[in-house]
Amino acid sequence: MNHDAHTLREFDAALSSLNTHLLQMAYKAQSALDLAAAGLLQQNESASNQAIAEDEELDELEMTVDREGLHLLAFFSPVASDLKVVLASIRMSSMYERIGDEAVTIAKRANKLNKRPRIREAAQADPVYREMAEQFRAVNKAVSSWDGKALAELVPALETLAEHAAAMTDTFTRLPEQYQDNLISVADLIFVGRSMERMAEGLQKVVAEALYAAS
Repeated sequence: MNHDAHTLREFDAALSSLNTHLLQMAYKAQSALDLAAAGLLQQNESASNQAIAEDEELDELEMTVDREGLHLLAFFSPVASDLKVVLASIRMSSMYERIGDEAVTIAKRANKLNKRPRIREAAQADPVYREMAEQFRAVNKAVSSWDGKALAELVPALETLAEHAAAMTDTFTRLPEQYQDNLISVADLIFVGRSMERMAEGLQKVVAEALYAAS
């Protein structure tokens, strides 16, 4: 048996498994956003609870990506281009996990908000969510093929998304004067806004890492 050919097949299989698990993380994080948003905007408690319950799967996938990435580094000494993919995958898995954590925060806040009188300005999260969901899908599609051109084209749109999320949070911070009798809900909305800001920043970091790998 050709030892080099055997080793190459093992490496290709290990790298493919790493990419598969990273993409599973990507789409689970995207799903977590959708579920948390449904909890917030549609007052769908079961969707919020699902986002919270499925977070453990993201945590487990992150550990899997870390383990597989370290195995690739330790046993195969990948060449420069593959090395960048492995290193970027490990870092991206952490970013996707953090995005999932922010979705859990939104879901938990949504469950609390939905038990109190509704603050009409909560609806301002809807256009930001829709923009984020669209960009999330585009990011994950580009990551799935390490498409450097598509990733680079997403950078300006993600900068705009981050600005919109920050503006939404700023709007929420101006609400207390109008809702003196429901300040706790205002605080929950501010936390939601900050979580969406961090999710937008997380997508920017994912794209930066994927561009590093694709270059």
